[in-house]
Formats: sequence, structure tokens, C-alpha cells
Amino acid sequence: MRASVWFVGPALAIGLVAVACGGSPAAEKKSKAPAKEGATLPDTSDASRSLTLVNLDLNLVYDVDFSRPLKFVKESALFADGKRARKPEGVDWVLEGQASAAAEGNRLILRNEGGHLVLWNTREFPADFLLEFGMSPADSSKGLAIVFFAAKGLKGESIFDLGQPMRDGDFKMYHSGSINCYHTSYWATDEQGQARETAHIRKNKGFYLVAKGKDFIAGQRPGFHRIRMLKVGGKIEVEADSKIEVQWTDDGKTHGPVLSGGLIGLRQMDYSTECRYTHFKVWEVRPK
Repeated sequence: MRASVWFVGPALAIGLVAVACGGSPAAEKKSKAPAKEGATLPDTSDASRSLTLVNLDLNLVYDVDFSRPLKFVKESALFADGKRARKPEGVDWVLEGQASAAAEGNRLILRNEGGHLVLWNTREFPADFLLEFGMSPADSSKGLAIVFFAAKGLKGESIFDLGQPMRDGDFKMYHSGSINCYHTSYWATDEQGQARETAHIRKNKGFYLVAKGKDFIAGQRPGFHRIRMLKVGGKIEVEADSKIEVQWTDDGKTHGPVLSGGLIGLRQMDYSTECRYTHFKVWEVRPK
């Protein structure tokens, strides 16, 4: 089947040093391994319920089913002479990293081609929203997928502002670089296929692990899995296949103010190889 693509192309050690230190065997026995990150965080998952939407008014603001050619541009095409020279105008998506993107058979297909990838939608979404998409990994037992949301520059500017550096999929650029955002890793294994078993929410800049839950996708059927995310004020809930994976309420103090509107991006670690997406819908939500 032919892939349908509309593309704007570019014309235009830290070493751990072993040191022999004097000390008694008893002292060595007392030494403890560092605590695992997030070890004290509670499990916020809830497999007994899905998102509660009855008290919300939903206004659909974006809806794509990938039945038409994908209008996207690669991040490198926005640069000239090493500087960001243009904004992504006239396209719906920006692809970052060593990857390819195509609409094929009413599916968005994202392929990792030797590196990590991030596909940003170029629209700025409201502060309070419901996101829904369907995804199917090539192998649910091996990969890691993330959603970035409420993403803006550190001064509130667009992440495609001309002062923003180039991003190439390197994770640090997204969690400890020039962007403020939240992100959730809703499906996660290591490169060998060992399931992490937990879903996370982090707040950036800073890579703060703020909530843990359960990953209901790793090792399960290929999909499609329905993923939904709800953000209302500082409250964030992530749902997979009608079960709450992880949830958290940002108090607006511990790690800075609650983030408002911004961009949404889909990330795949390199060993995910390929994921397919059925649709991408966003509603603005307001309490009734």
C-alpha cells in the first residue's frame, strides 16, 4: 500500500572511577544502595474505572483520522546556517529525530530510523483538554512511548519560536532544555523488553517524577489501545483501555506554577521501531 505524505523538505566520560578507600568490612556492610527514584510515590492507578466526564462540557477543537496526506515538516527544514530561520506554517506536524512519518491506510505510521522521535502537532491547545488517540506498537513487549503536553518555551513563547534551539530527539532537550511541559510515559519497557510495569507523570523543565501508576500496555496485545488524557486545572489523569494508569494534581507550588495551554507531542524511543495511530482528537473541557 502506498504511503500518503505531504512533506515540506529542507531547501532551503563520565566515568565511574574506582578508588581504593580504607575501611572495615563492617563499614562496607552498612553502606546502602541509593534509593530508587520515586520509590516513595504511591501507586495512583485505578483499574476499576475510566475517566469521569459527566461533569464536563466538551468542545471538539481538533480531529484527524489520518485518511488524508500528512502535512508535516522535518525540524531540520526550519533551520538555515545552523539557526532556526522559519516557523512551521502551513503544516499540521513537525517531526524531530531520525524517523519517518506517513499516513497510510487511515493510520499514522511513525517509524524510528536509528534514533528517538517526537512528532509535534503545531496547534496550541487549551489549558484544560481531553486528548484521545489509538495506538498499536509493532511489539507491545518492547518500546517506550510518551506524550508531551502543555509545552511552551521557558518564557511562554512557542516551542517553534526563532530563538529555540534545534531538537533532534535527545530526551534531555525536552525535559531539561528550553521547554516547560508535562509528560507521561504510558507504555514502557527497556531495550531488552523488560517491562518497567509503571506509568509515570513528570513535570519539566526539571524532569521531576511526580506520579507513578501501572502500565496496562506492555506485554499485552498489539492494539489498538485507546489512550485518553484529561487535564483540568492542575489535575491530570491518564487512561489506557478504559483503566486509569496514573493520575496527579499539580499544586502549583512544589515545582512551579501549573502549566496552561501549549503544544502536544508524541514520542517514541528508538527501540520502539514502529507504532501506528488511528486518530488524534482534542476537546477543550470546561466544568458544567
